[in-house]
Amino acid sequence: MYRRVWLLAGAAAAVLVITASATATTKVSTAASASRGTPAAMPFAKAFAQTPRTVAARKAKLTTIWAEEQDINGFNNNLNCCNQLAAGLVGNFEALHGAFNINDKGTYFLDLAKSAKADKTGVVYVLRPDANWYVGGKKVPVTGKDFIYTWQNLNGSIKANDVASTAGYDQIASVTGSGKTVTVKWKTCPPGGPTGTNPCGFYADWQSLFGGLYPSFALQGLDFNKIWTNCICDAAGKPVANGPFYVEAYTKGQGTVLKKNPFYYKPAKLNEVDFKFIADSNTQVQAMRGGEVDGLMSPTFGQNLAPLQTTPGVTFESTPGYFYEHLDLQFGPKAQNPLLRSPWMRQAIMMGIDRQAIINTVYGALAKGLKPLNSAVYFQTQAPYKPWFKVWDFNAAKALALLKKHCTGGPASPDPSNSSYWTCSGYPATFRFSWTASNPTRANQEAIIEAQLKSIGIKIVAAPRAANVFFAQYVSQGDYDIADFAWVSPDGDPSGYFAIWSCGGDSNYLHFCSKKASDLMAKSQSEGDPVKRAAEWNAADKIMAAAVPTIPLYQRPAPLAYKTALLGVKNNPATVSATWNIEDWHWKS
Repeated sequence: MYRRVWLLAGAAAAVLVITASATATTKVSTAASASRGTPAAMPFAKAFAQTPRTVAARKAKLTTIWAEEQDINGFNNNLNCCNQLAAGLVGNFEALHGAFNINDKGTYFLDLAKSAKADKTGVVYVLRPDANWYVGGKKVPVTGKDFIYTWQNLNGSIKANDVASTAGYDQIASVTGSGKTVTVKWKTCPPGGPTGTNPCGFYADWQSLFGGLYPSFALQGLDFNKIWTNCICDAAGKPVANGPFYVEAYTKGQGTVLKKNPFYYKPAKLNEVDFKFIADSNTQVQAMRGGEVDGLMSPTFGQNLAPLQTTPGVTFESTPGYFYEHLDLQFGPKAQNPLLRSPWMRQAIMMGIDRQAIINTVYGALAKGLKPLNSAVYFQTQAPYKPWFKVWDFNAAKALALLKKHCTGGPASPDPSNSSYWTCSGYPATFRFSWTASNPTRANQEAIIEAQLKSIGIKIVAAPRAANVFFAQYVSQGDYDIADFAWVSPDGDPSGYFAIWSCGGDSNYLHFCSKKASDLMAKSQSEGDPVKRAAEWNAADKIMAAAVPTIPLYQRPAPLAYKTALLGVKNNPATVSATWNIEDWHWKS
């Protein structure tokens, strides 16, 4: 189950992810029964106790163990609480598939659908006859009812559903079909066309829709906000999956055990894949070198990974990933300092940060020509990329001059030893800086930024948080001043950013609003001409660059490390993971 944009706990990433129609054939109950959730899976320790501890024994049992550094808040990562790449890495990608998947070249290919045709009126999907659900050992067909349930719960019509994004699904008027043919109809736009508050019409990134389906038959009457907290299962706790694996066991803070789904149309070559949570990046490297694990799944990119480049029997890869590593500046009511609402303060902060120095320090030789990113919607490796944010590139003297116009009490010139901080309109230029704890790369970035801003009279107060707490209780609640994390755009398409940067967007955690930019983004969502669409996104990006609600840092590389004897593993810069083709993994004979 991929998402166009994911929140990535610990390493960095954006989600995309509908109004019940009179023509829909399935309805969602919101009555008293909706207080129910799903139970927990088998405890991880019980299942993991059967996993061999040596590489040779794991090969014999067609099993592999991978380290995963991020704990999760639940497997339903369409919710704000659980909008984490980690949930996808250890369960969703393997268990929950949909109409399309995306390969390591960034190209969509048909998965559970055998055909899909889109036009200005809608989309018609024809599902594979062998597209089935695994439900506790029983086979249930994947049907149009699963598309309807997915659409109804992600389009925003059920206000109680705390979804991270409705993008694309909120442009659908109806979904019909109870068998293997599914018909989607777009909403008709008013004369003025789509706006930030009224998305409608053709959805340009339509292939990203229904990338992960929900089993309609297994979730009826359950509270969508409470399902899959500790499993991917039905109301009785039986594992559910339509991908190559199902979640057999999971314990928060310990790990996940996946077992082969015998009903997936392309049977997996491994019988079992285990993900062991190892939060500390250095401990992950030690476990890899010591043979305790066979791979590191999307580890945080940093110099601590360097030893894996020369470890015998280990393949280490790194490719430019669709990671938007950045700082968010909070506009909302939970910001402790209202100075961040002033554009001149945000501009001064960005000019006071030497982003290239951060790259060179935290990555060293691994950086390989990595440069600061200067767009909030496109990556440097994409053709439409325009460096709008470059106007605020590092310039300590200019930042200091700007602060002097509005504040008092700061240093006369940039000084690393400075102890004088600005006061502006009665407020001290002091800001909380939050990031995911136990992440050495992020911790290094904070220390560098704190020192750089200190030299121009801005004080940073470190506020690291545990990864799951950071996203669920702070970022998604807008409870920060400056937050260092990243968005991941699995297909590189900017459509997912509509939920993040538009006024009132489901994932607009920093509470930034530009109606002009929001309307441009809404218009682009329905624009079928890629040239015009890129121009609209760039126009919106230019507006945001002037306002500086976010500070792009860099396009972070996507690293991958695994035993060389484990074949079929392919890093995917689009999904920033290797699980997109997990059914092809196999040990060398």
